[in-house]
Amino acid sequence: MKILVATLGALLLFPLAAVAQAPAELPGAGMTPESRFYFLEEWSEALQTLFTFKPENRARLNIAFAAERIAEIRAILEAKGVDAKGLDIAQARLQEHLADAAAIVTEQKTRGEDVSELARELGDEFDDAKSVLGDAFTTEKKALEASKAELEAKIRTARRAGDTATVTSLIAELTRVKAQLELLDQKEEGMDDELKDDEDALKEAEVEVEADDESDDRVSEQSTEAQKQIAEAEKKRLEVEAEMGKEGVQIPAASFATYDRLLAQAKAALSSGNTAGAITAAKQAKASLEDVKQSAEQLREQQKQESER
Repeated sequence: MKILVATLGALLLFPLAAVAQAPAELPGAGMTPESRFYFLEEWSEALQTLFTFKPENRARLNIAFAAERIAEIRAILEAKGVDAKGLDIAQARLQEHLADAAAIVTEQKTRGEDVSELARELGDEFDDAKSVLGDAFTTEKKALEASKAELEAKIRTARRAGDTATVTSLIAELTRVKAQLELLDQKEEGMDDELKDDEDALKEAEVEVEADDESDDRVSEQSTEAQKQIAEAEKKRLEVEAEMGKEGVQIPAASFATYDRLLAQAKAALSSGNTAGAITAAKQAKASLEDVKQSAEQLREQQKQESER
């Protein structure tokens, strides 16, 4: 209990320190999603957000959290590679943090606030952190390519020696490395696609508040984007259900609880004119489907094991 009280006290003070000055470099990764205690990290950040009241400070806090997710992704890649289960979780949370920061800035701008300086500050800070992430993907790619070249050389040597068993083993390992290279490219490209809209939103917010008619045009564009994100979220759910259905897995309705809640929030926000909130909630709904898919795959493996008994 003493530890809990001390931790809570530290967390209440942390937001003020976190937003007072942007970090000079990428923070340490700390716990990653690979840890079974990672929920403490999520709980800590939820409390920090809860007790950060000013919109601009919440936006800065989300960018700081995004930098931590990038540190986690780098640490996971270095320690366990692209196959690590925690990588998808860290990437999904990175997208959520950036989306939240962009939504706050966009919402303030829609209300007539001049957020150009804040948007520029957040964009520059995120660009610095993202460049580190690009380096991490590049480093991992070079390591895999080096392993690929080494394995190919060993295969040639084993073939010349007529060592069939070794050749078979090395080919299996080479196939695994090639699959990792392909997966690495997919994850990097997918992450860039997921982050693009929110990065663009920050860049657009750097522009000074314009005339009312131009502001109305932006609101209309945001409404269209919100409708698009909601439609994509609904489509992705159908795709997940269809994909699992082909493999004989019926996903329980309860698995979609988080998705259903976020999608309902998105639709309610759109109806009330909160387009930025609608976009954020819809994107989070899409991201939550990764957890649904992962649970369904685990259920499939369980069913497979039971059928083999």
